[in-house]
Amino acid sequence: MRMSKSDRQPPANPRLVTLVIPAHNEAGRIDATARTALQASLVSRIIIVDDGSTDGTSAVAAAIAANEARLDVLRMATNQGKSAALLRGIRASNTDLIAFIDADLIGLTPQHIDDLIRPVLAGECDMSLGQFRGGRMHTDLAHLATPFLSGQRCLRWQHFRDAPFLEDARYAVEVAFSLHARRHGLAVRSIPWRGVTHITQPEKHGILRGFLSYLRMYSEIAFYVARLGLKPLARFW
Repeated sequence: MRMSKSDRQPPANPRLVTLVIPAHNEAGRIDATARTALQASLVSRIIIVDDGSTDGTSAVAAAIAANEARLDVLRMATNQGKSAALLRGIRASNTDLIAFIDADLIGLTPQHIDDLIRPVLAGECDMSLGQFRGGRMHTDLAHLATPFLSGQRCLRWQHFRDAPFLEDARYAVEVAFSLHARRHGLAVRSIPWRGVTHITQPEKHGILRGFLSYLRMYSEIAFYVARLGLKPLARFW
């Protein structure tokens, strides 16, 4: 169900950039993320996709969208996973250049978003990855150890629309994009995001639920890789 302005679509243009923000139960954080994104100079349109939240995320986002022509909010009736939310936003975008960021970022500035977009927009790479640096030690280390899991990206959709099993990749969607880029020799650039971090699952849900959330995430990644076969993973690093 659409929660904001109805059927406006921008004209297809290789220099238009849509920023997709998937969100699940982020009512306390989506306001700050959306308002920061609205200040990014290279973003043409922002689509927030509420992935079946139960905490009023859509209502918070829709209140901002009511006064912002560049912002739309889409709501999925049930929680379908991160990949489904991203694809919903991408398919509603009508642009080839897509950026996406997580809804729970801390320390995000408009410059971070523009820095992520700029090299793809200029044709210097096919995909860029935002990498946390100098935010918090544990999130910095996570990005150093597994940079391909970053949820902050910009890409040309024409190069990634045929990545396999995207519909049900769920938390493995970032791995899906990274493996697809590796298999097809696409140029990927890491962009340091100084001072940025995010809310961890234990901070959101408590230690036990946070651990179970991480377990589910890595299980979905493992299942995705298993569907592809282990050969791509062996070459990934």
